[in-house]
Amino acid sequence: MAYAWGSSELLSDLLGIETPDHPIAEVWFGTHKNSPTVVSDSANGSLLERVGELPYLVKFLAAAQPLSIQAHPSLSRARVQFANNHKSYSDANHKPELLIAITEFRALCGFRPLPEIEADLRLLAAASTPLAGLWGAFQAAGIEAAMRWIYDAPASAVLQLVANCTVLGRKRARLIEELFQLHPSDAGILVSVLMNLVALQPGEAIFLPAGNIHAYLEGMGVEVMAASDNVLRGGLTQKPVDVRELMQILDFDSLIEPRVTLKKLIQGLHRFGVDIPDFSVYRIEPSANNFLVDIELNGSAIVVCISGELIISTSRDESLTLRKGQAGYMGDARLFSVIGSGTGYLAMG
Repeated sequence: MAYAWGSSELLSDLLGIETPDHPIAEVWFGTHKNSPTVVSDSANGSLLERVGELPYLVKFLAAAQPLSIQAHPSLSRARVQFANNHKSYSDANHKPELLIAITEFRALCGFRPLPEIEADLRLLAAASTPLAGLWGAFQAAGIEAAMRWIYDAPASAVLQLVANCTVLGRKRARLIEELFQLHPSDAGILVSVLMNLVALQPGEAIFLPAGNIHAYLEGMGVEVMAASDNVLRGGLTQKPVDVRELMQILDFDSLIEPRVTLKKLIQGLHRFGVDIPDFSVYRIEPSANNFLVDIELNGSAIVVCISGELIISTSRDESLTLRKGQAGYMGDARLFSVIGSGTGYLAMG
C-alpha cells in the first residue's frame, strides 16, 4: 500500500527490494477483500480463494510521518452501525490490533494518567488564558469533557498551544511542532496532549482494543488485527473524520501501561498477553542450539520472518523456508516445528 505517510527505506530494506521513488506504507498478509494475499507456489491464486476468509490480518507497517488520530468500534457497535448503513462503517466487525515494533517505534496510545493530564493542562492554562477553558473542562468533568472542549474550540486554540508548547517539556513540544508542520490548526494536535506518548524498542508491543485512541508516529512494525477496516478518525489526516461517532466509541479511561506483557512458554517461544477470540500472537526465535519442536497448532496461522531464517514444518509433512521479509501460511495441521536461526511472529486464529 503506497500511502503518503509510508517509509520506502524501512520497508524496502525489510523486503529486500530496491527502494522505490514513492512511499510504501504497508504489506498485507491474509484474506481481506481489499488486498488478498497471492500464494507463491505452483497452484498460484489468492489465499482467499484457497482457504476462505480468515478472522485476522497480518501487516508489515512502516511510517515516516504520523497517521491519523483514530479508534475502532466494539463488535456490537460495528454490527449495529453497519446494519444502519452508517457512512463510517465498511463492515460489521471490530478491529482490535496488536503492533509489535521491528525498529524503534513512536506512537500515541490511550489517554494519559489523570495526574499527568492535570499537570500539563495547568501549565498551559497559566501560559495562555485562551487555554484555561481546556483545563477548566477537565477539572469539571474529566477526559471526555476535555475532548468535547477541544472539538468545539476555535482554530486559534491550536495556535495558542503551539505558541506555548515549551512549557510541556522537550518531547511534547517537539511532537506538537512536528504535528503542526504537517496539519496546521488541526484539533488533533490538542488531543495529543491528552494521550500517552510511547517509545517502543524492537520486540515491544502495544495493544489497541475497541475504544482505544491512538496514532502511530514513526517506525516499522508487525501489525496483527481482526479482519476489518472500520476506523473512526478524529484528526491529523486528510481523510474524512467523524468526531461525533468517534466520541460515541471512545474509552475515556486512562491507560496506565500501554505496553503488552510477553509470556515465555518455552525457550524461543513467547506469547503476547492479548486475550481475544480473533487471534493470538507469538514470537518465535529458534537457534542452532534451540529447536521449536511439535508445537500444537490450534487453527490456521500466518508467520512472518523479520530476521535470519526460519524453517517451518508441520505434521502433514509440509516444509517451508522463510527469510527476512517473507511470510507463510499454515492450516489443517495438528503440530508444527521451527528450526533455523532467526526471529519471526506467528499469528494464529
